[in-house]
Amino acid sequence: MGTTLFISDLHLSESTPEIEAGLYALLEREQDLERLFILGDFFEYWIGDDDDSALNRRVIAQLRKVSDSGTSVFVVRGNRDLALGSVFVDQIGGKLLGDTTVIDVNGKPVLILHGDTLCTDDVEYQKMRAILHDPAWQAEMLQRPLSERREFARGLRAASQEKAENDPDNIIDANEQTIATAFTEHRVALMIHGHTHRPNRHSTDEGERLVLGDWSSKETWLIRATDGDCQLEHYCY
Repeated sequence: MGTTLFISDLHLSESTPEIEAGLYALLEREQDLERLFILGDFFEYWIGDDDDSALNRRVIAQLRKVSDSGTSVFVVRGNRDLALGSVFVDQIGGKLLGDTTVIDVNGKPVLILHGDTLCTDDVEYQKMRAILHDPAWQAEMLQRPLSERREFARGLRAASQEKAENDPDNIIDANEQTIATAFTEHRVALMIHGHTHRPNRHSTDEGERLVLGDWSSKETWLIRATDGDCQLEHYCY
């Protein structure tokens, strides 16, 4: 059995060339990669599959090389790239997953998700999330010109950054009761997610929760699953 990797929260943009290079270096070094799971916020923002920016073309080409080599690539939408669609996954030779998916890892069921749905203490965000994930709203937004969509995405990003800088009570972290409910509803003992930018292993009465890290200019945390256990791994580039 080959390696399964989980990554999230790269927030790729033209202003983060170090992270883009770090991603390519990771994909180049992993010669026995069976499955790659991208658990959301892969891009700083994604305004639609019709956006053929230079960054998007480069990333699509790299992921296509990975899938063509025999690696199965799976993508979960995050709050920054919720407009990722079928055209994108077709171009990379991958598969788009839902908000929550139970997969098999070493013969055990594992719940994977971006993680924003666990942050239920952030009532304001959850209300906004409901709007942004409404199919009718998304369809209307995707009809707008690219320039208008880019401006809207920049506004959301600025608001998110301001909120994170003024979050002394850690309201954006995952809610313990919501976590417990997710374990019970999906009948799993292991959960993997990102979003919170707080890489760690958490043990609870219901199971274990592995949290991915966001990517800086030099390092990140990813999760590696081989024939043994899932490991939270520090990756420097």
